[in-house]
Amino acid sequence: MKRIRGKIPHRPVERALPVPLGTKVRGRFKIIDVIGRGGMSTVYRAIDLVRVRARAADTDIALKVIDVDEGYRPDAIALLHREGRRLLELQHPNIVRVYDSDEDGSLHFLVMELLRGKTLAKVMEERDGRPLDASLAMRVIRGVGDGLSAAHAQGMIHGDVKPGNVFVTREGMVKLIDFGTAQGTARRDHDPDEDATSHYVDRMRAVTPAYASLEMLAGELPDERDDVFSFAVIAYLILSGAHPFGGKTAEQARREGLAATRPPKLAGARWVVLREALALARADRIATVAAFSSRLARPTLSDYWRALRPQARRPIATSDISVPASGEKPPTPSAS
Repeated sequence: MKRIRGKIPHRPVERALPVPLGTKVRGRFKIIDVIGRGGMSTVYRAIDLVRVRARAADTDIALKVIDVDEGYRPDAIALLHREGRRLLELQHPNIVRVYDSDEDGSLHFLVMELLRGKTLAKVMEERDGRPLDASLAMRVIRGVGDGLSAAHAQGMIHGDVKPGNVFVTREGMVKLIDFGTAQGTARRDHDPDEDATSHYVDRMRAVTPAYASLEMLAGELPDERDDVFSFAVIAYLILSGAHPFGGKTAEQARREGLAATRPPKLAGARWVVLREALALARADRIATVAAFSSRLARPTLSDYWRALRPQARRPIATSDISVPASGEKPPTPSAS
């Protein structure tokens, strides 16, 4: 079964803000500045005046406000509150936290934790074609893997896993963001609200072609293995500095017979795992995100020797050397 897929029309960046700066939403959230703008929403930094009065340590929050043309507005509103319901249920350290879903007159918004840091897309842009340092790459892989696994355990497929939807905070935490068009799996319990909004997802769903699986591009029903594929493209990018298919889509790769090549310096054991997750056909792909991330992040012999190398180069200090006193026998090494 294929899903009919619509496109959100291109909107110029200079369009008017849905909420002017300085506005107090619900009399509680004072809009300070714009964090980012997308096809369906604008995200603001705001001050929670209730927290200010309570003398809370952190009074800043993020406000995600619907910002689309009138013809798409009912669908976008339904998706926003759907995202809010889902993320209120799904509390996980590697998923952006939603505090509330609300409205104020014609404004519909989510109240979310304010993330300070950079998206993985920005991090990779600054790397300018170079892979991430090994420790950060493994932290991203574990964080994305844990976040997606938690979502899958609740019967949710993200459906648009890409560097722009992975956030690295200043403290080094990895967070998945933007579950606006996430869909349920067959394992998810029946929910009437899901039926009521599923056709909105069909209309509004906008995958990112360079990171989408062959099946998602074809409009098929979502599967956990679609998130596995998108995650694998990200993993390849951060481990090599490049897209596995030169920026081409899975459909173009299939049509042109393209295959990802082993990134330089990537351990053979990791390449076997990554190559399997990048399989163009679902049936050939690693079945779960948990299996993929745990196998990919598993320490290899290369990691072991890399960890020892700095110690091997460290100059020997005189305090490290114990010289036996005159007439004293040197200590005998233990059998262990």
